[in-house]
Amino acid sequence: MDTEPAMTASPAGLVPTSGPADGARTVSQQFTFQHLAEPWHALLFLGIAGALAWWAWRRYGPAPTGIIGWLARACRVAALIVLLIAIAGPAWRRTVTTDLPYRALVAIDRSASMSRADGPKGAPRIATASELAKRLERLRETNPLLAIEYRGIGGVPGPIGAEELTAGILTAPGASSVLASELDRVVAEGRPDLVIIVSDGRITAGSTLAAAAGHWPSRDMQVAVLTAGTAVIEAELFIDEIVVNREAALNEIEPVIVRLSRRGATSGPVTVTMTVEGEEPVSVVIDPETATADPLVDASVQLTSVEAKLEAVFRREGPAKIRITASAEAGATHLATPPQEIGVQVRERKLTVLMLAHRPFYELRYVREALKRDRTMTVHAYLADGRWRRWGTEGPEVLPFATAELAAYDAVIIGDLGPESLRESDLKSLEKAVRQGAGLVWLMSETGSLAGFTGSPIGDLLPAVIPDAATISRGFLAGAPRRLVRSDTADRLGLLDPGLGDGGVDWARLPALLGAAPLVSVKPAAEVLATDQDGNPLVVAKDYPNGRAILVAVDDTWRWRRGVGDRFLHRFHSQLLRYAASGRRGGDHPWRLFAAPRRAIPGESVTVNLVAAGTTDAAPDSVAVALDGPDGAQRMIRLEPDGKGFSARISAPPPGSWSLAIAAGIDQRLVDPGELKVLPPEDELRDPRLDRPGLEAFAKTTGGQIYDDAARLVAALPRDLRRSDSATIDTGLWDTWWMLVLLVSLFAVEWALRRANRLP
Repeated sequence: MDTEPAMTASPAGLVPTSGPADGARTVSQQFTFQHLAEPWHALLFLGIAGALAWWAWRRYGPAPTGIIGWLARACRVAALIVLLIAIAGPAWRRTVTTDLPYRALVAIDRSASMSRADGPKGAPRIATASELAKRLERLRETNPLLAIEYRGIGGVPGPIGAEELTAGILTAPGASSVLASELDRVVAEGRPDLVIIVSDGRITAGSTLAAAAGHWPSRDMQVAVLTAGTAVIEAELFIDEIVVNREAALNEIEPVIVRLSRRGATSGPVTVTMTVEGEEPVSVVIDPETATADPLVDASVQLTSVEAKLEAVFRREGPAKIRITASAEAGATHLATPPQEIGVQVRERKLTVLMLAHRPFYELRYVREALKRDRTMTVHAYLADGRWRRWGTEGPEVLPFATAELAAYDAVIIGDLGPESLRESDLKSLEKAVRQGAGLVWLMSETGSLAGFTGSPIGDLLPAVIPDAATISRGFLAGAPRRLVRSDTADRLGLLDPGLGDGGVDWARLPALLGAAPLVSVKPAAEVLATDQDGNPLVVAKDYPNGRAILVAVDDTWRWRRGVGDRFLHRFHSQLLRYAASGRRGGDHPWRLFAAPRRAIPGESVTVNLVAAGTTDAAPDSVAVALDGPDGAQRMIRLEPDGKGFSARISAPPPGSWSLAIAAGIDQRLVDPGELKVLPPEDELRDPRLDRPGLEAFAKTTGGQIYDDAARLVAALPRDLRRSDSATIDTGLWDTWWMLVLLVSLFAVEWALRRANRLP
């Protein structure tokens, strides 16, 4: 046996992160008979050889006496034995054995549930993979042919460095657990000898692990599962979402909605505390009876959702922070959420409103008076009965409808007015103002005058398709009671909130509205903010593109004043106006920087936009934006020109609040900054329990084993991890020229001796 230089083996699709890829080659040779495959063949061969030798010596004709006779018989016996040996197939067998790397694939679940800190000593589940990597690296030191590849699954695919694993800095930000398909893919690519899966078994999409690995037994490989986490339901309270107007007005009440989830056997009320910079903390207690169970989760998880409503008042202009914490009791355990902060930009500038109508009908009259009493607004009203005249003492003497004059207004209200009251140039100026960031609120009335705008130059600014004037009038005069119902969209945006405490009430409990315009349909991309009790849209909004138009299909919200004054009338219309004018709320910032959507989960596609909120100077070729996140994390993004602004598409970073700020390209002082809120994936956190039955079914399907700790798994592996590949070559001796010469020579000598003695 001899040893030859090492041979390189590079399996397709598997690049080891550690360990050599070369093995040693050994060569051995031995004499064999190719045609004697079984042991009894050799016995038969010996028997036949002995019989032929005896026959050739004693029975094969007469032989001369003496030495010549003995020599002739010997040649005869030798020739027959050589012939028989040639028939048996003598050969030299050369065997080459190559030791190849033993390929181990470690698939690590990096979905969000693996970040749950229920491991030993409160360590996150993902730390189990680090412990395994340390032990495997020590095992590799004694097994030079062990090649290990670490791969991520669970929404974060790709290779993982051994250094990152052993250092314990690996995170689990995956948005979903499509474990089965991802694991099947990496196994098919690498075709390893050993597969180790580190997971808690939580799957949020796709098939089960056992179903996906049903065909694995046909593959020559070992499978081991290292579990992470526990199956215990621990009581927990966490904040899902905080909804607040990110562009708040100075000294104005802003609604704040906090959505929470609690898991496990929590009891008693939930206390939510809000702290605004420079103000005393404000708390609200949520009755546990208001909690609703999550229908998508196993009831044994006891996951319920609650919602808290608070109000914030900002006393200083500029950036401000809202800090939210929550607490509850779970038996003898006190639960508390980590504080979450939301950034808000506070503006001192008043909201400037231009109000237009043909006549001062009830709705517009009360709305005007309510807004005038709001110290954060400036209202200029004009009527067109006969000719345009100023309604009141505020504002220019002449209708300010030139392009430059409209730029001074954040929002325009049009009520009970037809397009014939405005010139074509006025309509074009209004359209330009809305598309550049101004808000437009359409207040419909029983006259149906707004129907005339459908075919006008600003007809596209209607967020819904409205019928003709006669149909509108019949809808208002029908007198069917209407109850305002806030839509899910408005709830998500924090709009049309009726207030809190004794001063707030559900809109549907306010005095009924006696009529509404029957809208034909809602235009594409429009949002329904409120409906009636039957689901018919009453308030519809649509972006165009920097500004926003809102259509209000009722005209008697003034009835809500009964016994309470302007409380609900003002709250309803002031929120709509500020939402409509959000494109102009940037003060002296001509650029707006924002993310769409503003809330995302890790890995979700997010577009970072920089758009002009007003008149701007020449724009640069590109802009750099800095994303500053929790714990000092930062990312730089390059925005490219996109229409009249700039944009870039990114994948949402890890959970937390990320502020958007200009890094280069435009003066920071000209840009209204934005924020991106990245939430933990809900599907991953609904049920955090270790799915041990699922992992056991997978191990059974693949013929593998399941382990609870890394030490037991590594100890169960063979001490000598290698695999061999052998190749055998036979060199036959029976079909060589010298074998033929030997046979012919022996028979020739025997024949010559017989002929010399004149024997037959």
